[in-house]
Amino acid sequence: MNNEIKELKQKVKNLKVIYVEDEDDMRMGTEIFLNKFFTNVTIAVDGKEGLDKFEENNFDVVFTDILMPNMNGLEMVENIKKIESDVFIVTLTASDVEKEEIEKSVDLYFRKPISYENMFTIMNEIVNKFKL
Repeated sequence: MNNEIKELKQKVKNLKVIYVEDEDDMRMGTEIFLNKFFTNVTIAVDGKEGLDKFEENNFDVVFTDILMPNMNGLEMVENIKKIESDVFIVTLTASDVEKEEIEKSVDLYFRKPISYENMFTIMNEIVNKFKL
Protein backbone atom coordinates (compact mmCIF):
# COMPACT_ATOMS: atom_id res chain seq x y z
CA MET A 1 0.00 0.00 0.00
CA ASN A 2 2.93 2.38 0.63
CA ASN A 3 3.98 2.35 -3.03
CA GLU A 4 0.39 2.89 -4.11
CA ILE A 5 0.08 5.89 -1.80
CA LYS A 6 3.36 7.33 -3.11
CA GLU A 7 2.11 7.00 -6.69
CA LEU A 8 -1.22 8.60 -5.81
CA LYS A 9 0.50 11.45 -3.96
CA GLN A 10 2.55 12.17 -7.09
CA LYS A 11 -0.59 12.34 -9.19
CA VAL A 12 -2.64 14.59 -6.88
CA LYS A 13 0.04 16.73 -5.23
CA ASN A 14 -0.35 19.75 -7.54
CA LEU A 15 -4.12 20.05 -7.23
CA LYS A 16 -5.35 23.17 -5.45
CA VAL A 17 -7.08 22.23 -2.21
CA ILE A 18 -9.13 24.22 0.30
CA TYR A 19 -9.94 22.90 3.77
CA VAL A 20 -12.84 24.58 5.60
CA GLU A 21 -13.13 23.90 9.34
CA ASP A 22 -14.21 26.07 12.29
CA GLU A 23 -12.63 24.04 15.14
CA ASP A 24 -9.04 25.23 15.69
CA ASP A 25 -7.51 21.94 16.88
CA MET A 26 -9.17 19.88 14.16
CA ARG A 27 -8.21 22.44 11.51
CA MET A 28 -4.55 22.55 12.54
CA GLY A 29 -4.19 18.76 12.75
CA THR A 30 -5.96 18.09 9.48
CA GLU A 31 -4.04 20.85 7.70
CA ILE A 32 -0.77 19.12 8.65
CA PHE A 33 -2.22 15.81 7.44
CA LEU A 34 -3.43 17.25 4.12
CA ASN A 35 -0.04 18.87 3.50
CA LYS A 36 1.46 15.37 3.43
CA PHE A 37 -0.56 14.69 0.27
CA PHE A 38 -1.06 18.07 -1.44
CA THR A 39 1.43 20.92 -1.95
CA ASN A 40 -1.18 23.68 -2.23
CA VAL A 41 -3.58 23.66 0.76
CA THR A 42 -5.54 26.79 1.68
CA ILE A 43 -7.45 27.09 4.95
CA ALA A 44 -10.78 28.78 5.76
CA VAL A 45 -12.45 28.98 9.18
CA ASP A 46 -16.11 28.90 8.10
CA GLY A 47 -18.33 28.45 5.07
CA LYS A 48 -18.46 32.16 4.23
CA GLU A 49 -14.66 32.46 4.18
CA GLY A 50 -14.44 29.18 2.25
CA LEU A 51 -16.80 30.47 -0.41
CA ASP A 52 -14.98 33.81 -0.62
CA LYS A 53 -11.62 32.04 -1.09
CA PHE A 54 -13.13 29.67 -3.65
CA GLU A 55 -14.44 32.61 -5.67
CA GLU A 56 -10.90 34.05 -5.69
CA ASN A 57 -9.02 30.84 -6.56
CA ASN A 58 -11.30 28.10 -8.01
CA PHE A 59 -9.87 25.11 -6.16
CA ASP A 60 -9.85 21.57 -7.55
CA VAL A 61 -10.71 19.87 -4.25
CA VAL A 62 -12.74 21.06 -1.25
CA PHE A 63 -12.54 19.38 2.14
CA THR A 64 -15.21 20.78 4.45
CA ASP A 65 -16.90 20.40 7.77
CA ILE A 66 -20.71 20.61 7.76
CA LEU A 67 -21.73 22.44 10.93
CA MET A 68 -19.98 25.84 10.96
CA PRO A 69 -20.89 29.42 11.82
CA ASN A 70 -21.73 32.12 9.24
CA MET A 71 -22.48 29.55 6.51
CA ASN A 72 -22.63 25.80 6.96
CA GLY A 73 -20.73 23.40 4.74
CA LEU A 74 -23.72 22.30 2.68
CA GLU A 75 -24.70 25.90 1.88
CA MET A 76 -21.10 26.62 0.91
CA VAL A 77 -21.00 23.50 -1.31
CA GLU A 78 -24.25 24.52 -3.02
CA ASN A 79 -22.78 27.95 -3.83
CA ILE A 80 -19.45 26.49 -4.94
CA LYS A 81 -21.21 24.09 -7.34
CA LYS A 82 -22.85 27.12 -8.99
CA ILE A 83 -19.35 28.50 -9.67
CA GLU A 84 -17.64 25.22 -10.62
CA SER A 85 -19.73 22.08 -10.98
CA ASP A 86 -16.70 19.82 -11.54
CA VAL A 87 -15.00 20.51 -8.19
CA PHE A 88 -14.30 17.43 -6.03
CA ILE A 89 -15.90 17.81 -2.60
CA VAL A 90 -15.19 15.77 0.53
CA THR A 91 -17.14 16.38 3.71
CA LEU A 92 -15.62 15.57 7.07
CA THR A 93 -17.99 15.78 10.00
CA ALA A 94 -18.31 14.66 13.58
CA SER A 95 -21.98 15.60 13.75
CA ASP A 96 -25.04 13.43 13.27
CA VAL A 97 -26.14 15.15 10.09
CA GLU A 98 -28.36 13.13 7.77
CA LYS A 99 -25.89 11.17 5.64
CA GLU A 100 -28.30 10.96 2.69
CA GLU A 101 -28.61 14.75 2.60
CA ILE A 102 -24.83 15.15 2.53
CA GLU A 103 -24.18 12.44 -0.06
CA LYS A 104 -26.47 14.14 -2.60
CA SER A 105 -24.22 17.21 -2.61
CA VAL A 106 -20.69 15.83 -2.37
CA ASP A 107 -18.34 13.27 -3.87
CA LEU A 108 -17.28 11.63 -0.59
CA TYR A 109 -18.37 11.76 3.05
CA PHE A 110 -16.29 10.71 6.08
CA ARG A 111 -16.55 10.95 9.83
CA LYS A 112 -13.79 12.92 11.56
CA PRO A 113 -10.93 12.45 12.00
CA ILE A 114 -9.72 11.52 8.55
CA SER A 115 -7.44 8.47 8.35
CA TYR A 116 -4.79 7.22 5.94
CA GLU A 117 -7.30 4.64 4.67
CA ASN A 118 -9.76 7.48 3.97
CA MET A 119 -7.04 9.44 2.15
CA PHE A 120 -6.21 6.40 0.03
CA THR A 121 -9.88 6.23 -1.02
CA ILE A 122 -10.05 9.99 -1.58
CA MET A 123 -6.90 10.10 -3.71
CA ASN A 124 -8.10 7.16 -5.83
CA GLU A 125 -11.42 8.91 -6.42
CA ILE A 126 -9.67 12.18 -7.31
CA VAL A 127 -7.36 10.42 -9.79
CA ASN A 128 -10.40 8.79 -11.40
CA LYS A 129 -12.44 12.00 -11.53
CA PHE A 130 -9.67 14.14 -13.00
CA LYS A 131 -8.17 11.29 -15.07
CA LEU A 132 -4.70 11.89 -13.63
